[in-house]
Amino acid sequence: MPANRALRPILVTAVLTGAVGSVYLLRSPSRHLHSAVREPTKTFSFPSTMFSSRELKVRRVEQINHNTKRITFELPGGESEVSGVPASSAILIQHTTPASWLPTFRPYTPISPPTQQGTLDLLVKHYPHGEASTHIHALQPGDTLTARGPLPGYTYRPSVTQPRSLILIAGGAGITPIYSLTHEILTTNQKDQISLEDLERRFPGRLNVTYAVSGPAKEVEELGDVKRFRKGYVDGKLLKEAIGRCGGRLGDENGKMVVFCGPPKMEESVMGLLMGMGLAKKDVYKF
Repeated sequence: MPANRALRPILVTAVLTGAVGSVYLLRSPSRHLHSAVREPTKTFSFPSTMFSSRELKVRRVEQINHNTKRITFELPGGESEVSGVPASSAILIQHTTPASWLPTFRPYTPISPPTQQGTLDLLVKHYPHGEASTHIHALQPGDTLTARGPLPGYTYRPSVTQPRSLILIAGGAGITPIYSLTHEILTTNQKDQISLEDLERRFPGRLNVTYAVSGPAKEVEELGDVKRFRKGYVDGKLLKEAIGRCGGRLGDENGKMVVFCGPPKMEESVMGLLMGMGLAKKDVYKF
């Protein structure tokens, strides 16, 4: 057994992305500090780059589904530079439409780790009347995007005495800070890019995912594995099962038991369920 095994906390995450929701169980290793001969430069550094913008050049655009794209941007400093955006934090996208005198600002959380060299990845869902998402979805390789940041997110502090648990809940585009946080906890000191499914395969026993699918019953059946794919939404039953897997060890060193990011209606529903289970508002961090 690894020496730090006993200090690995458990993290349970409930996520609703579009028509699909998920619950994760995750154990995170204790963190180790490593000295470096030379630290790479950072594109974004709070608070200096909140006042001076950066230009990000589009390298690659990938269509994920009918309304979501993954856009890879080149960092101004090239391969020797990292974004410096902490896990679950966001950058502020700036865009001025031809019909407006004032710019539109929207926060987006990168799904790439802060130490990824040379590039930054955004996962962007298009909203029909969203000025920022419409602008970003129209970008092609070679185009540039103006950004500032970072806007601080949630700072996860693992327990130093015993395994602990967290429940992470996300809805819609709220998957990005939740994924970013999950990736950071599981892959500290690892530089490779990993998808959510890859994380679950690579860390069995530390990450468990259950999807709540709101689509037609036939589509849910076609996904197989009824324990992994549930018909409906993230509900009380699903949350109770997630809490049950924590073994009574719920909460990180910040005193937070739940981290949430999602649309208002989902937030209202989930918060009501959590309060009904005995959690208090102080136990929940909301993006």
